[in-house]
Amino acid sequence: MLPKLLFISATCILLASCKGSKLGSSVNNENLKMKVEEKADIINYSNLPTQQIMSFSKRISNLNALKSNNTGQSSFIAPVFGSLVSLATDGIKKMIANDKKKFNAEYNFALTNMYFYDQLSTESVFDPVGMQFNGFKLVRTFKNEDGQLDTAMVAEFMLDTANAYEIMNDAIFRIRLKKLDMRYAKAKIAKGTNQHLNMDIEITFTSSYVNEMGQLFDKATLGKFYLLLREMPLNKADTGHVAYYKNLQNKLLDGRSFIVPRSFGYYINDQYSKQKCYSQGAYSIQVNVKESSKNSFVNKMIIDNSGQLLNSAGDQLKKMVQP
Repeated sequence: MLPKLLFISATCILLASCKGSKLGSSVNNENLKMKVEEKADIINYSNLPTQQIMSFSKRISNLNALKSNNTGQSSFIAPVFGSLVSLATDGIKKMIANDKKKFNAEYNFALTNMYFYDQLSTESVFDPVGMQFNGFKLVRTFKNEDGQLDTAMVAEFMLDTANAYEIMNDAIFRIRLKKLDMRYAKAKIAKGTNQHLNMDIEITFTSSYVNEMGQLFDKATLGKFYLLLREMPLNKADTGHVAYYKNLQNKLLDGRSFIVPRSFGYYINDQYSKQKCYSQGAYSIQVNVKESSKNSFVNKMIIDNSGQLLNSAGDQLKKMVQP
């Protein structure tokens, strides 16, 4: 009789330990929203000090020719305006983990038919004038146990404007995390004092365009960004909760992206004549979020993230994290 009672007691304890925390498994009636923030002339190029491109002979003859020209004068071509409003389209995909991966979850946000610039250009494919992309916001909501709509996560990302010359000279931009508010995980979180979450966020910018030679580029990847978070506290009562999220503010993400190329086309000028131009730069953003409370699974996610690790070391690293 005693062994039977011990078996029943052990079974009850095991079942109780498998029950998840209220801070996890927030999957009922899940709703994913993404919104891009747009701001006209996010980079004010007229306020930047002028740059000089010196020839080799001039560098030899005048070593001081590299100093900035502070006259404040700058040439500006009158903008050719197009549509100021992006035709944003949601492209949400939900991927719910199966029974074997109750501690893991994955979901995607997406927006298409966005305009990177607020005007057409008569200059070039990578003319940055009129750039209006300023960042984006992710919101995930669900219905809690009381049947009320609750917010699980809010993440805001912003354009890094610290180096405007990189955008203008190299046609490259970077992204910073403005704010992250993580309240409930989609992945199952075990009960206990250590209610932490690991999360990987991968952001991909793509564009479809045509160049002046008639070459078509469909859904071409412009760049990727990564935000890899470990031991993220979910319980606001935990020590270090406030400091953890505060330290994430203004964090520069890994990765970079080319600014969106403008597609070749034509516009009608004020003489009602057809003239060559370049578009407002149509683009899409895809955000893939992976959650886990098990480090072994997250390690594998890192290995599988494209572009994050050296290909030559990939096979060796995968062997190291095999269960």
